[in-house]
Amino acid sequence: MAFILDLIVMASFFLLFFAVAFLPAALGSDSKLSGSEEKWVIIVLLSYIPFVPFLFFTLWTWRGQSIGMIAVRIEVTDRDGEPLSAPRALLRALVWPLSMLPLGIGVAPVLFDDERRALHDMLAGTVVLELP
Repeated sequence: MAFILDLIVMASFFLLFFAVAFLPAALGSDSKLSGSEEKWVIIVLLSYIPFVPFLFFTLWTWRGQSIGMIAVRIEVTDRDGEPLSAPRALLRALVWPLSMLPLGIGVAPVLFDDERRALHDMLAGTVVLELP
C-alpha cells in the first residue's frame, strides 16, 4: 500500500514538473515551441529523474519514512533498528530501481526472506518495520 501511495505522490510531482516545463509555452501566443522553449521543457522534465531518488533519500534520512510509509505506519531502519545514516539512505535510494526492473523481480525475495526484505533492502542492509 505504501508503494501505491508513493506512486501517486510521484505522479503528482511529475505533473508539477510537467506544468512548470510547459508554462512558457502556455503563456506564449504561438502554438509551436521555440528552440529555447524546447530546451527548457527537456531540462525541466529530465530534472525529474534525479529528483525522485533525492526525495526518497531526504525523507529516509530525515524520518526513515517516505510519504506512503508515513500513511501506512511503517519505517525503514538499518538491521539493528537504528535510523538510516545518509550513506545508507542514499544507497537504498539508488539501488531501489534494481528491485523494480525487470517487472519488479527484485521484490520477489520478500516472499522467501525471514525479514521480508526486497533486493534493495538486502543490498543497503535495511529492513522495513511496522510502527506500534
